[in-house]
Amino acid sequence: MQMNYKEIFKITARAGYFFRERSTQELSHERYRDFSGGLKGEYHITGTDDLTLSYTFDQYDKSDYSMADRLDVRDYSNVQHSVRSIYNHTFRKKHILTIGGDYLRDYLMSYQFANNKAYYQHSADVFAQFDWNPLRRLNVIAGIRYDYFSEGNLHHLSPKVNLMYKFKRFSLRASYANGFRSPTLKERYMQFDMASIFMIYGNSELKPETSHNFSIAGEYSHGNYNVTLMGFYNRVRNRITTAWNNEMKGMVYTNMSPLHVTGIDFSASANWKFGLSARLSYVFTKELIPKGEPEISATRPHSATLQLNYKKEWRKYGFSFLLSGRVLSGVTCDEYVSMTSLEETHRVTYPPYTIWKFGFNQKIMQGLHVNFVLDNIFNYVPDYYYSNSPATTGITFTVSVSIDVDQFFSKKIKK
Repeated sequence: MQMNYKEIFKITARAGYFFRERSTQELSHERYRDFSGGLKGEYHITGTDDLTLSYTFDQYDKSDYSMADRLDVRDYSNVQHSVRSIYNHTFRKKHILTIGGDYLRDYLMSYQFANNKAYYQHSADVFAQFDWNPLRRLNVIAGIRYDYFSEGNLHHLSPKVNLMYKFKRFSLRASYANGFRSPTLKERYMQFDMASIFMIYGNSELKPETSHNFSIAGEYSHGNYNVTLMGFYNRVRNRITTAWNNEMKGMVYTNMSPLHVTGIDFSASANWKFGLSARLSYVFTKELIPKGEPEISATRPHSATLQLNYKKEWRKYGFSFLLSGRVLSGVTCDEYVSMTSLEETHRVTYPPYTIWKFGFNQKIMQGLHVNFVLDNIFNYVPDYYYSNSPATTGITFTVSVSIDVDQFFSKKIKK
């Protein structure tokens, strides 16, 4: 639903519902539901000022339905109310000031908590950003954000800055951002029996994760072609993970010592007017984790992706195909022999693998599409499954039909 008043004020509303039932046992089914909705208002105050205010509601529930007595018992519910406001002002038609804020009320009841207990948290943030163009070729984006979380009474100030200088066909970028993540309600209060193997416990004393993220990149564009090379370095403090606790005889959420991640990201793309496009990307990643931490890096150092896409459209019919593949290198790493000890390790090698997908989409008429997808077309199945192997069991084929209601009915209205 949408209303316009002289293109100055606009209100948009949306609503959604999802339901799924899974037969896990003969006399018991698992049911999943999601209710979502939102309302957004946009007000173009002047030619240089605009204001947006939005509200979003989302409730995700899980329940166990007993076939014998027809009881539907809810054992998980996550209810979120969020409000966002953003104001933009443009100076001299090229400098943009953005000011905004968010509020979130997060309610969570879960079977993963002791006695299915429920918790809730209030969080809020305010932020400001200035997009400044002091020179024709120079762009500076600077921002700052303040976060507050009611659980633990946490406060944090996060700055960021991005610089870009443009030459004729080449751009040079540099950026710094300070990151922040508060512990979730699950990480604080979980008390869950993991298939009667061990318990997982939350930790109300967790510290928030913080990070310093640096990057520098060069980009070359000419005609239909684009090439980008970026180097990055991230330092993460108090990363949240799980570790074995001998006293509690279970896994407990805990903070790690500083983690360092560095690497190189390369990408090249091409787009041609007759409908064909291609993209190649490669990433080298190196994680540095001190010995004796709950985690040991098993990150594959080399990964690459390739995409080929062709699209052709006439008045009443159109089609497109997409071929995409991902190649990951093998990795040799040390792993702990026992989760109850961080002393003894052994060396493990995980093999390289590649996964490819082919998709074909047809536009039968305006708003109506039929999709065919062939996933894992070379039928790769790992010899055994492990933490960083694909969970695939082989090739899969899916067919789907999608209808864009707005486009479908707008065509009929025009007639």
